[in-house]
Amino acid sequence: MNRKRKELIISVTGVLLLLLSAVFCYQTVRDAIINNEKESIQNIAEVSSHSLKATLQGKSNLVYAALSGDMASEESIEASLLKIGEKGKYIRLDQVSQLQDWEADSCEEAGKNPGHVIAGPIRKTYSGGYVLYLTKAVYMNRSIAGYVQIELNLDEIYEGEQDLSNLNVGNQGYCIVKDIDGTTVMADARNEKEEISFSSKDVSGCEVVWSYEVEGGSPKKTQKLVAYNTVDFNGVQFVLCVVEDYRDITAPIVKIAFYLSLFGVLILIWVGIFGYRILKQQKEEEKLKIALAHEKELNEANEAMKNQESLMQKYNHSKTMTFLTGALAHEFNNLMTPIVLYSELLSDNDTVVQEMPEEVYELNMSAKRCEELAKQLLDYSRQGRAERVLSEYNATFAVESSVSIVSRLIPENIKFETSVCSTSYYIKGQVGALNQIILNLVTNAIHAIGDKKGRIKLQFGLSIDDGQMVRLVVEDNGCGIPKDLRKHVFEPFFTTKKDGKGTGIGLTVVKRMVEEHGGWIQVQSEEEKGTTFIMNFPRVDDSE
Repeated sequence: MNRKRKELIISVTGVLLLLLSAVFCYQTVRDAIINNEKESIQNIAEVSSHSLKATLQGKSNLVYAALSGDMASEESIEASLLKIGEKGKYIRLDQVSQLQDWEADSCEEAGKNPGHVIAGPIRKTYSGGYVLYLTKAVYMNRSIAGYVQIELNLDEIYEGEQDLSNLNVGNQGYCIVKDIDGTTVMADARNEKEEISFSSKDVSGCEVVWSYEVEGGSPKKTQKLVAYNTVDFNGVQFVLCVVEDYRDITAPIVKIAFYLSLFGVLILIWVGIFGYRILKQQKEEEKLKIALAHEKELNEANEAMKNQESLMQKYNHSKTMTFLTGALAHEFNNLMTPIVLYSELLSDNDTVVQEMPEEVYELNMSAKRCEELAKQLLDYSRQGRAERVLSEYNATFAVESSVSIVSRLIPENIKFETSVCSTSYYIKGQVGALNQIILNLVTNAIHAIGDKKGRIKLQFGLSIDDGQMVRLVVEDNGCGIPKDLRKHVFEPFFTTKKDGKGTGIGLTVVKRMVEEHGGWIQVQSEEEKGTTFIMNFPRVDDSE
């Protein structure tokens, strides 16, 4: 019997070594294919970037050639504009003061460099496209008579560049062009909704990243291989990206690995049958002993289950809440990653900070509050119970700051009405919880209204029923909640949204946060007429 057992162990060990070798070979071949493809699309990105720069430089040279030297009259300037073949306008010196700031800045720069064509800025048009402005000073009688400003339609340049619009990489590869801030300014209509970002600040490189494309309200996550190269055109920087689906690259080797795995499974089945025959006799001898031991274990288990029933119920409840908070924290982290990244980018941009200091500060503070909330939820999910730190804070200020944030989330089809009292009322709870309550309820209201025209109304002030309470009301005229479902809205994982559009944890968290403040929440709803959430919080004397 010992000899047979040794033979079985040797056979199983051999099969495992064979499988490990197959896995190692698969990874080696896959890495080689990926590295080869990286080098290939990096070369394509470099060639395409040179082509794009040459095209832009050609446009600049055409402007320079058409408008160099002394112009005879304004009519000759207009005629030169027609020769350029791009949309543009002539700006006399007396018209500069009437221009927008960015236009005036471009003219000023052109005046300082009369022999050059000034590139920039890139501006978004009303139709959703982007244009690059070229500005040049024009002369009459050997002095500056005005400026010519040309609009280069970046969509037309993209379509005209065969190296960009008709790029052939793999099965579904394509090319997009971003500005230095990461905004996509040139793309095919099929890919313009896809969001791709990478963390590297190098001039060129190649990375494996995740892309997100919104389809039907839910983001579609896809792994991509992106090669990028920076194009510097007269001080304006573009980042040209060649994008290829990661699955298209690895599909052949994955197919081979599948067949190898199938072969390995067949070998394991054969070894299993062989081992079964070897161990069958031994199992027959131990059958009675195992049966007796099993019966004893069942009796002990039944007795233990009776004694520990209450503890198991508490454990299951704790486990459910742990999963709930862990899922919420995970969702928060996924949503906050691009927000934190872009808020840091905005903070590093001196121009944006100077123009919108309050907005940038508010964005950073909101991101930090969300990160802190996610951290608390993660602690809760790991320990089973979060350590609550309750403090008195200005609820009126918290509501006003929340309104400032959520008002930017409201789509154009929804009217957002607010009525917040001017008196500062203080409540006791976790700082930031009131912001999260309002964000959750307003987000639910937006989903309830959908694409139709609607209204969301937020009210905060002293309760008319009890002077010791402050009341927060969030009301919408959306689809409402069916009568038979209203009693379940605060239960974990219960949602009235369509599959994939809700986690069922938002209102559970709202109810818990309200109760942690010592308050209570109630819901009023009628189908096709709307829903109202009413929350009452005990106020505290701020002088205590």
